[in-house]
Amino acid sequence: MEEQKDTKGNGNTKEKEDNKQTKEIKMDEIMKLLFSVSNPLIIRIINYFFNENYDENQDYPVVYTNKESVSEDLKLSIADMIIEVTAVPRFHFEFQLDQKNSMILRMFEYGYQEARKTEEALEALYFPKQAVLYLEEGKDAPDDLKLRVIFPITDNGEQTVIYKVLVKKVWEIKREEKIEKGLFMLLPLELFKLRRQIEKTKTADKEEYSRLSNEIKTATIDIAKTAAALREEGKISEEDYRKIINVTGYLLEYFSRKYADLRLREEVPEVLESLCEKYKNIGKQEGKQEGKQEEKQVNAKNLLLLGVPIEIIAKAIGLSEEDIKKLQ
Repeated sequence: MEEQKDTKGNGNTKEKEDNKQTKEIKMDEIMKLLFSVSNPLIIRIINYFFNENYDENQDYPVVYTNKESVSEDLKLSIADMIIEVTAVPRFHFEFQLDQKNSMILRMFEYGYQEARKTEEALEALYFPKQAVLYLEEGKDAPDDLKLRVIFPITDNGEQTVIYKVLVKKVWEIKREEKIEKGLFMLLPLELFKLRRQIEKTKTADKEEYSRLSNEIKTATIDIAKTAAALREEGKISEEDYRKIINVTGYLLEYFSRKYADLRLREEVPEVLESLCEKYKNIGKQEGKQEGKQEEKQVNAKNLLLLGVPIEIIAKAIGLSEEDIKKLQ
């Protein structure tokens, strides 16, 4: 995600840019919250996307970082999420709703800035392993990202490196595979499968909009039921369950704001109440240690590092805003 302040131009243009930026930041925060789950779940995600073999039962010192850098043109660059399991390598996730031609250059810049933080006496740079996750289907989503980097000519001739970044199309991961592989935090992203249908539907088609509205609400409840069953079976912690439910709710709210004609806003409170009240107590008899105060504080600190607002952390983690402020 990139931010660049522009003080020129008319007020309307700037206001539109600010509104667009706010929406992007909101979605970025939702994804950060979704990926800041318990260690076993994030280890599965890393193993799946990067073909690693970390033992999900081992207590790795997983660290989430929020990396910012400022280029010479005063442009602030913020990598979506960088995760450290061991010192090297680090894992960099970037989340995208659509294709941007500059993505490979941005990934190279993020990778270089991160490598600078782990340089060894200016003799080696360790780039993180990187992946761009495209959240919804689109014809412009690439199969891979490559950049040919040509270094100055030396005694041995020109040095050329093909810089590659993994591309993962999340919509291609079937629901059954998510359950089988333990990629439970990807469940809320199934709502994006409906967004393209909404984009294609004319607002005048009230019957189709009504159908899509019902389909979104049905999908939302289905995700909640699946998460509740996973919690009841002990496959996810109470806190991971809470995050899945909250992210599902935030995505539902995102849809209601972006597509007012769906009239979701009128029913969002009802759906969210159903999610929270009907399923929030499931599985509390098991795994009481999972809800320990120390674990909540560690997760809250990670989210603070990622730049997630305190009010969102409080709702997702279950700590008061006052307690979270003390962790800053």
